[in-house]
Amino acid sequence: MNSLSYPLPPAHVYPEKLTPSPGFRKQAVKVIIAILLFLITYVLLLAVAVGLAIACCYAGIWIVVHLPKLITIILGGGLICVGISVLYFLVKFMFAVSKDENAARIPVTEEEQPQLFAFIRRLTTDTNTRFPKKIFLSPDVNACVFYHSSFWSMFLPVRKNLEIGLGLVNSINISEFKAVMAHEFGHFSQRSMKLGSFTYNTNRIIYNMLYDNNGYTAFLQAWGNLHSYLALFANITIKIAQGIQWILRGMYKLINKSYLALSREMEFHADTIAASVAGGNNLVTALSRVEVAGGCYTSAINAANEWLREKKVARNIFRNQLTVFRSMASQHQLPLKQGLPDISYLFIRSFSKSRINYKNQWASHPTLEERKVHLEQVAMDVPADDTSAWVLFRDAEALQEKLTANLYHAVPMEGEIKHYDDREFDSWHAEQQETYRLPAAYKGFYDSRYINVTEWDLNANEYTPKQGGFETLFSEENGQIQASITSNENDLAILRAIKEKRLDVTSFDFDGAKYTHHDCDSIIARLEKEIEQLKAQQAQLDKEAFSFFYTNANGQKEHVLAQYRQFQAFGKRNDAYLEIVHKINTTLQPFYDGNLTLGQVNAAVEQLRNNYEWEFKRALQALINEQVITPETPGDLYNKISAFIDTRYTYFKDNTFQNDELNGLYDLAVKVAGELSDIRFRYYKKMLETQLESYTHQ
Repeated sequence: MNSLSYPLPPAHVYPEKLTPSPGFRKQAVKVIIAILLFLITYVLLLAVAVGLAIACCYAGIWIVVHLPKLITIILGGGLICVGISVLYFLVKFMFAVSKDENAARIPVTEEEQPQLFAFIRRLTTDTNTRFPKKIFLSPDVNACVFYHSSFWSMFLPVRKNLEIGLGLVNSINISEFKAVMAHEFGHFSQRSMKLGSFTYNTNRIIYNMLYDNNGYTAFLQAWGNLHSYLALFANITIKIAQGIQWILRGMYKLINKSYLALSREMEFHADTIAASVAGGNNLVTALSRVEVAGGCYTSAINAANEWLREKKVARNIFRNQLTVFRSMASQHQLPLKQGLPDISYLFIRSFSKSRINYKNQWASHPTLEERKVHLEQVAMDVPADDTSAWVLFRDAEALQEKLTANLYHAVPMEGEIKHYDDREFDSWHAEQQETYRLPAAYKGFYDSRYINVTEWDLNANEYTPKQGGFETLFSEENGQIQASITSNENDLAILRAIKEKRLDVTSFDFDGAKYTHHDCDSIIARLEKEIEQLKAQQAQLDKEAFSFFYTNANGQKEHVLAQYRQFQAFGKRNDAYLEIVHKINTTLQPFYDGNLTLGQVNAAVEQLRNNYEWEFKRALQALINEQVITPETPGDLYNKISAFIDTRYTYFKDNTFQNDELNGLYDLAVKVAGELSDIRFRYYKKMLETQLESYTHQ
């Protein structure tokens, strides 16, 4: 039997750091107070509901007994139903069960995965917690401890299950795997308080009464439909329930905010437990890797969705994830360790350019920066073992393929289905990367945007190139202009959300200085001015760059100019198409929102059929006539357009929306827009490559 791979713990563990922190205890006290306030409120509501139920039942029985007629039986029954229904509304949560469902997960046994079970068993001993009831594997880039909760699980012991995502295993080394698993067990160790679980269930009780009412509403509608008098009593019940919800809504906000604050402290405590057995440094690198690996897994899933249209399914999604992961590392010149990209915290931090810092009171987890600072203060590190976490799994490749197949469990498969293997995916991904990669010589100056040449007079060529040549135009500083614009626009959106109280923030830091929400207007004005200046600078540089390449084209001036003209013309065509699509979407949206009168619907449909649809068809016909869309265009778009042009939709018939027609119109508009966007980018890339080649080949 192979020896167990189990990384060493830190050389020095400080027991005093494993006890809950003062911040933890402070938030725990706040949560207890919030729960007590809820209990007092709930008991009062329950007492009133019991009194109402008794009164309604007594009055209902009295009416039936003393005035025995059909109408009085209905009225008496209605009164009884009101009392019982209001009382049931306040206690229905006792019968609700919250199930943590994940159809893609599968259970594994110790016989199937002995090394994994031995590893987990030793880790539960080190973290002083019970071995999981069951262990499940899922495709996700995640790990969690879960259980099916109910009202009674607040008082009765519940065994927890462990879920391990193979997307996570695929992304980290064995030391990081140990740290992540230890963090999950840290939430439920004997050294961790149990209050969080109790608070979570209290929150679910209130949530059940506020939002989980589909079955209750259906019950009221059912007995309300029996008779018009009963419908009146059903409406009375609904109004009483809405009054109870109004009272509980404030309690829900208070408890939820307290719970989330406690949850953040619980994360810090679980991090400390993980650091004590696996090293805080390994948890930080795991969290850093997972931030990137999650996006790479999503890219692999998105690719699988595209291939599915061609009746091809992935053989091993985790190999595909690793391909994307390594490609990203190559793009950013990151080293590999045992085949995994070395993702540091500083690398993650380099993508965060926000100038605003605020405490999100509604976040359930601390930020990566906050967790790193906390773990550095804990100071329990251990050198990493860079061995892949897959060493713990028997028949890893077969397991990967099994979980990959499980991803398609809900996808209807018709006709002949083929697999694409990792080599086919690697080739496709490399081609995709090359398709959307702009020349590196520009140092990002043209990335993540299009030049706005719509109003340019390309015949005049009246723009003067900047002194200093190519290196001055395409400096590192100029290459960051678009990133600065994007970052400032994101900060602007945050400030507006704070000002409009869509974010519950009273104070924040901006450029290192402290402000309150009353200062938002002045900072918004400042940011708007900066964005305007950056865009003006960028627009001027675009013109100077064009003039520079045109001047230095050395016999290829007309070729460069022709590329700009093509890009300009196609940009105008694309904008005109999007304007038509906007009109269609503006017309369709109220159909989905509802609350339209019959007259409004008929007027909108008439406008759609007699105006916008014809504009849309003319635009589509032009795309076919000018061979922008051809039979070779992906997605069978040519045939779909042709079929739509030859069909006359009604959209609304016999007072009923024709959803197939509405959805078909919308889907076609979106797919054509996507294809035009791809074509526009190809013109853009060709233009940038042409001007660069004309300069470098002189």
